[in-house]
Amino acid sequence: MPQIFHPSTNTISRVSIAGTVALVGLVAAVAGGLFESTYLTGVRVPREQPVPFSHAHHVGGLGIDCRYCHTTVETSSFAGMPATEVCMNCHKQIWSEAPMLEPVRAS
Repeated sequence: MPQIFHPSTNTISRVSIAGTVALVGLVAAVAGGLFESTYLTGVRVPREQPVPFSHAHHVGGLGIDCRYCHTTVETSSFAGMPATEVCMNCHKQIWSEAPMLEPVRAS
């Protein structure tokens, strides 16, 4: 029986298959890296806060314990956001009319 394909066709086929497998692997790796990147997840991206807040001032300077505001810090992977009432416990008396605390009072 006569040979239909040129002998180099086998080599070309093998290289094509290996190249396709490598390309699929590369696309999967890039897609996996993209889906875990800060571009899509937003992790470690600072968010603009409506009220200026300093942990250094409240915890370091005033000595407020973390657990006062973040009640779930010891039982959850997320420390949680304090309720407005927690902030207003102090700020009803201190800086009660400060314009920068208006978003806190309004919430």
